[in-house]
Parts: sequence; structure tokens; C-alpha cells
Amino acid sequence: MRDAGNHVQKASEVLLGALRTAEGTTVTIGQVTRSIGDRAFGLILLLFSLPNCVPAPPGLGSIMGLPLALFGIQLALGRRYPWLPGFLARRRFQRETLLRLVERGQPYISRIERICRPRMTYLTGSRGERVHGVIITVLAAAILIPLPLTNFIPAVGIGVLALGLLEEDGLTALLGITIGSVGLVIVGGVLVGTFDLLFG
Repeated sequence: MRDAGNHVQKASEVLLGALRTAEGTTVTIGQVTRSIGDRAFGLILLLFSLPNCVPAPPGLGSIMGLPLALFGIQLALGRRYPWLPGFLARRRFQRETLLRLVERGQPYISRIERICRPRMTYLTGSRGERVHGVIITVLAAAILIPLPLTNFIPAVGIGVLALGLLEEDGLTALLGITIGSVGLVIVGGVLVGTFDLLFG
């Protein structure tokens, strides 16, 4: 995405701009999605993964898991723009809360953005996006599990994968998948341990 000066805007810049220019003290998920524009899938995945990657108000992270799963399914089905059912699109959040989340995450996002560049683009094309959509859906399901240690690493994996899609960087996308896979192993261990504790 380019601004009037032909400057290629990074994902963090677009997210901050969308939230800073939003009207009112609260915003809906639908408003944020529409304001992001032509990179909506990658940016919205990045935004919704952030509450599980940086300190956020209690409960906000788990709320973001369901939209992430829905977006993953849509990406797997080949949709070009995200869609949400009305009850999720109308869900309101404090604009300042979301803005602070993006500001906290910006230093980390910027570090990854600096090393991103178009490469291995066959992994970020339409076919690659479908596969990534399946992976994102699985990682989002892990985020929805209400147990300790099940949110952070899968969310980081989704965020890095989203940056890879945004920058057409297949190597970064693979890094996100690797991080997410580690998270799934940890989630599996937590689930097995919890099952043994309760029923062993």
C-alpha cells in the first residue's frame, strides 16, 4: 500500500493509521476491517493475533480467537476479502485499547518487517494462501482453548505468517508456520497433562 508520496506503507503503519483516524471512542471489528483496505486479510490477522502476543486486557485474547478461525477458513476457501457475521462485525472495542496494543507490538513487527522482502513467492500466492488458511484455522483453535500456555506461541505464529503474506515473503511465512507448529506441540502437551491430571 502506498501513500501520496509513493511511500510503501508497512503493516504496522497501516494499522496505526486506521486506528488513529477512526472516529469516536469505540470502534467495531467491521469498521476496522473496512478501513484497512486492499490488504485486509493479512492486516486483520496481524491485528487480531496481537492481543495474545503482547499484554492485553483480560479476556480480549480469547475473544479474538473466533474471528481468527473464521478468517482462516475464508482464506482456505479462497475468499479475497474477509467477512464476519453481524454479531462479530458489530462487536465494539475501545479504540484506545486497540491502538495501545498495536503501539506495543509495533517494535516487534517492525523488526520482522525490516528483514521481509518478496521471495519464495510461490508460497504466498493463491494456492499458498489456501494452505496457510488451514494452518491459521488450526492455530486459532488452539488460541480458543482456555488453558495456560495455549495462546501466546500460536498467536505469534499467526502474526509472523500474516506478515509473510503481506510482504509476499514465503520464508517469513514458513517461519510463522514453524513457530505455530511449536505452539501446537506445547498445546498438545498441556492438553495431555490436563487430561491425566483430571482423569488419570
